Amino acid sequence: MNAKTLEALENIKNEINAEYGIHDGIPAINHGPCGVFAQIFFNAWNELFLDKVHICFVMTPSREECEHVCIRLPSGELYDGGIGVHTTQQYIPQFVIDDMIVYDATLLDKWSYGMSRPYPRFCPNFNRAVVEKIVGSNLKALV
Repeated sequence: MNAKTLEALENIKNEINAEYGIHDGIPAINHGPCGVFAQIFFNAWNELFLDKVHICFVMTPSREECEHVCIRLPSGELYDGGIGVHTTQQYIPQFVIDDMIVYDATLLDKWSYGMSRPYPRFCPNFNRAVVEKIVGSNLKALV
């Protein structure tokens, strides 16, 4: 991944965290709206670039619960709006990563525990349009 792309991804993370904050050391965007962030990022990136991204679910070993939803970048690294670029080592061995290679809106809704729900406890001011603007403006700067 080139420096310009890394900078854009870092800018997205920083703008998201500035907008929604951190709660108990965890970015608020990762306390619920991570699935919505992943969907927004997935759509924006894949519309602009030939090298596609896909969505990943950070699952409990039993695969009965999803802890987090993030993006797998073309480089193989993971990405989300709170932590930024990171590796699977962030989650292993306590979780397993399930890659959703083919987009499935029903599965995303299931493991996001509802894509249109509110996030009153940790991210009460979440606004999809704000996230779309942050992601879109930073990714379009790469084109």
